[in-house]
Amino acid sequence: MAILTLSERNLKTIKSITNSNYLDVIGLIIVLTASFTLGYHNTEYKFSFQGKNYIFLLGYVSILNTGFSMMGNRLVTKKNNIGNLITTCNTFLSGSIDYLLGNKGAILTYPISFIANFLVFRAWSKSRVLRAIDFIFYRNIVLGLLVSLVLNYIAFTTFSDKAIDWKLFFAVAIPAGITFGGTFNTARMYPDNWFIWQLYNLTKIIQNLMLLNIANTAKYTFYFFNAIIGYITWNDDRKKGNLK
Repeated sequence: MAILTLSERNLKTIKSITNSNYLDVIGLIIVLTASFTLGYHNTEYKFSFQGKNYIFLLGYVSILNTGFSMMGNRLVTKKNNIGNLITTCNTFLSGSIDYLLGNKGAILTYPISFIANFLVFRAWSKSRVLRAIDFIFYRNIVLGLLVSLVLNYIAFTTFSDKAIDWKLFFAVAIPAGITFGGTFNTARMYPDNWFIWQLYNLTKIIQNLMLLNIANTAKYTFYFFNAIIGYITWNDDRKKGNLK
């Protein structure tokens, strides 16, 4: 993958942006503005249980969940391990929301993400070394895609009585596969892994547009640009031997 060449002055500016709390606030404002402006907060999930009808305020919960997800992502960008802990806890709620919005594979794929994020938290607690690309980097990506395709196929054929919607299947399975590989690689702190997260964010933007999840669409658009500065910062720190 190509290495960006920037002057020390530009690198210093980008690092200050990466570690800025203002960028955290900007991300939250983007999500909240998009969600409330488009009325996503009014999204409801209606269901019945033991003969009674209930309404789950899916829009508000999803927006709150998105806020926590953004906090976790930004902390990871700053190499703060608390971000991995937040992401681990956030995975359960994200999976529940995705399932309610039509992602049948979530019932199988999100437990994998939960375990993987927890293992990343454990790995960062023991050691944080910024690594160059090696065989394990590519192995994790291939493994993640294979696991996702298999699990989502099982979910789509087992937990639904309808024929597989292949467009939705790949819109769900591919991002899940990318996030598996990306999460595995996050444990080893590859700067180039941010390119994987850029691809993941792009696929999640497409997926959430299909699922009409506006809050997540705005979130992943922000993440896409955050991954750029994440790569630049981590790669420069790796070359200079700055592990934290």
